[in-house]
Amino acid sequence: MKRIITLFSFVFIVFVGFCQNDAAATALLDEVSAKTDRYASLKIEFNMYIENLQHAKRDEYKGSAAYKSGVYKLDIMGQIVFSNGKTNWTYLKDAEEVNITDNAENEEVMMDPQSLLKDYKTNFKVRYIADKFEKNRALVEIDLIPKTIENKKYSKITVKIDKTKKQIYSVRYIGKDGVSYLIEIFKFLENPAIPDVEIKYSKALFPDAEVIDMR
Repeated sequence: MKRIITLFSFVFIVFVGFCQNDAAATALLDEVSAKTDRYASLKIEFNMYIENLQHAKRDEYKGSAAYKSGVYKLDIMGQIVFSNGKTNWTYLKDAEEVNITDNAENEEVMMDPQSLLKDYKTNFKVRYIADKFEKNRALVEIDLIPKTIENKKYSKITVKIDKTKKQIYSVRYIGKDGVSYLIEIFKFLENPAIPDVEIKYSKALFPDAEVIDMR
């Protein structure tokens, strides 16, 4: 789970066409970013696939996440992660344990889509890949390539955007070690009412859990 948190080519006829498509992809990301930035809250449900290319193995997990005012909650693989962007509280259901850790840059990008959309111009090169039609949805596939990769667990991020809804449909993190993480969103709720008690960590949520501060 720590690894999951640390990490949630096209040939064009002429170079001018390549540049125009990249510009269009950036413009689309701008629209999605602007729309996402207006959300007061957000809930998503998704499928996550862990793909090990070396062993031709693919595992599937269902998960959910909620976002509100810089605070987010992730529930997947028997663990619930609460974060305020600086600190993570991870509740291990089977172990009845809460681990407290610092939130790193890689974790923030994977867990909080607003962080990814906010910083993509500064931290990534945008590459248009293709227009696609999947599951009755018109999508645009875009690669985000880190400008600095030395401290990243991934070599690139591939994003598919729903052109009509201006929403993220899927995100794939291509790991440097041959392991990729694909998140496909199947339920997307804009601005739902989320009580603080539902999204913010407190000891009262898990009164019997052992708390281990690992910072």
